[in-house]
Amino acid sequence: ITIILKSWRQCADQQLYQAELDNVPAAFADGSVWSGERRGHRVLMVRTESPGQHAEIRAAHIATLMVVRQSGRSLSLSIRSPRGIIEAFDPDHDLQLCMWGCPASQRINTLSPPALNSVAEAAIRAEAHCSALLPTQDVYFHACVFDLITSGDLNSSTAAVNALQDARNMISNGQGIHLLPVAAAGRARLQLLLLLLSIVGILGGA
Repeated sequence: ITIILKSWRQCADQQLYQAELDNVPAAFADGSVWSGERRGHRVLMVRTESPGQHAEIRAAHIATLMVVRQSGRSLSLSIRSPRGIIEAFDPDHDLQLCMWGCPASQRINTLSPPALNSVAEAAIRAEAHCSALLPTQDVYFHACVFDLITSGDLNSSTAAVNALQDARNMISNGQGIHLLPVAAAGRARLQLLLLLLSIVGILGGA
């Protein structure tokens, strides 16, 4: 994950933050942990609660908070920023939030999908495990179930748990934290999950 914070007037110089697996530093690329001052407050600042696994980057001048975490063998990025900042840029601007796709090692193999009976068993186990960690059946719960089914690694559930914790820390309105999947209304979760996975299997075999 690479984050570029551009210079801002006379208060903060451009800063670069970079994280990779097993190396989530609590500092910018130049080794500093803060940059710039405005009215007695630091403009850019990096801190951590878990060295090497977590970093929190605050950009006070744009009221933006970014959290980088390592969960298992994956990195995640959570961002809270005013709508005006998010919508102030268009695709013609450079150095904006970009996604280049998943690493090859983390892509789901749709060419050889698992048998539906094994998927059903995995789904039941995954739902039981995720229910203990995430009692509310929201998007975080469904992400947890999906990660467990596709990876088979119980440690992958920490990604959804950490994402929910970041949401709780970032969103003041508690009602807006537990986002419910649109497809959840009136449908059985397991049947929907099996249907989606069977479609993936059909597409992969086509």
